[in-house]
Amino acid sequence: MSSRPRFLGPGGRMGTFTVDAGSTGTGRRTWEPFIDTWNDRMGDLYPLPEFSASTVEGFRGTMRSVALQDTAVNELWASSPVSTRAVGAHEHDQVRLYVGLRGAVTLRDPHDQGGDARVSAGTYFLHHCTVENHFHTTPVIGTRIFIFPGDALRALVAGRPRAGRATSPAAQILMAHTSTVQQVVGGLSPAGAQASRNALLELVKGLLLDAFDDREPAFTPALAQAARNLADTRLTDAELSPAAIAAHLHVSVRTLQRAFAETDEPLSAYIRRRRLEEAAAALLAPGSRLSVTEAAARWQFTDSSHFIRSFKKHYHATPAQFARRPA
Repeated sequence: MSSRPRFLGPGGRMGTFTVDAGSTGTGRRTWEPFIDTWNDRMGDLYPLPEFSASTVEGFRGTMRSVALQDTAVNELWASSPVSTRAVGAHEHDQVRLYVGLRGAVTLRDPHDQGGDARVSAGTYFLHHCTVENHFHTTPVIGTRIFIFPGDALRALVAGRPRAGRATSPAAQILMAHTSTVQQVVGGLSPAGAQASRNALLELVKGLLLDAFDDREPAFTPALAQAARNLADTRLTDAELSPAAIAAHLHVSVRTLQRAFAETDEPLSAYIRRRRLEEAAAALLAPGSRLSVTEAAARWQFTDSSHFIRSFKKHYHATPAQFARRPA
């Protein structure tokens, strides 16, 4: 298990702790070290429920937690079911956001209203948590669970749990920022951790209100990353353009341009580079019979000549010369 949190002072936390059943073994040998680390680092703020014996003994998967002061982001990928056995009597004042990545998590009657909340892949559920509630997952599960202090978001969700699609523009921008935080948290300064935590809060507010303050500094890096993520899924799409991405993310083209003005690469240049990279990977693939004409058409270059010029400028070789390079 990797455990490298850094402390910011009394009550301040920053860092990440991870456990991977593939490297540490399955079952109790994987589960218990992670729980012990959580209780040591986060347990005073966010005490955990007691998990079922089958969860502990049979766990196979990966858990990763990121701590940003009073906020935590937990990501779980498992090929074994996870369920609680006892939840205790702790009183909470938290706002929790569950985002389904695969499978489903079911929260048992989270607000004593006679109904469970099921968070399946591609959906989210956000609520104000005052008491712990039981939950269980499908045998194959992927989910992100965000935990925020109640006073940061309570006014927006108290008594009004929210559910929606995790594919919405606001959700995509939030998830893009979260992935960035997971990658860089180990190198963040205390000020950087505070800024990242505040950005998460602003983006969750945007998810709830379906609107962002595009003058908010925390918004622009997340928007730029969400735009890149979206572009990567549509590189062979003839309609892909900065205007199309802006429309998909429900922002103006000017807002998107401002987000990329703070980066080293405009969005149009990013799209062109990623198309060239995908074409290059396809040309080098074992057994590839992809022609230059086919590559140009697949990755939406005007014609073969344009593709060859762009490719040579980027790789200092023509596509044919590049394809002959040893793997």
